[in-house]
Amino acid sequence: MKSVSNLKTAILYAQAMYDGAEEANQLDLLYADAGILGSIVIEKKEEFNKLNNPLWKYAQKEEVLADICRKLNLSQSMFNTLRLLAQNGKLNILEPTLKQFILIYQNKHDIAEVEITTVMPLTSSQEILLKDKLENIFHKQILLRYIIDPQIIGGLVIKYGTNFIDNSIKHKLRALEQLMKGAK
Repeated sequence: MKSVSNLKTAILYAQAMYDGAEEANQLDLLYADAGILGSIVIEKKEEFNKLNNPLWKYAQKEEVLADICRKLNLSQSMFNTLRLLAQNGKLNILEPTLKQFILIYQNKHDIAEVEITTVMPLTSSQEILLKDKLENIFHKQILLRYIIDPQIIGGLVIKYGTNFIDNSIKHKLRALEQLMKGAK
């Protein structure tokens, strides 16, 4: 139940971030910051969780957050968001807040983030062709995020929201195996 209320709170903070950045005409800047900080929060989860310690005084947390923003060259808007989360004891929802902000931004700007799983990186011409095809299918600007997974043997796996296209050789071999089992 707590995770549901944390998600609702994260959505509220994300919407407030969006509205504030829109009013200040800094949406694109905050979106870029959210992408940078979001990936680091995921990568350094343990370190960010230390900021949730209630024994730390707000001034100490603010100093650490200012240092993070300085090192990552994040905007004042992002720093203000982090300070607000710290003041309200909500740094524990930083990751979902950033994710929700990114989703709100992408939905309002017709951007779709699509996860592509391949055995090896695509060539630039393959990437352009794939991106063009996906933009025609989804009628949105496409951001590709790659995962390299040799276990799929070959082909592609494409994920977007609830859409899933598995055109990998591994999937085709499994389907063939199931077909052969059914024929016996």
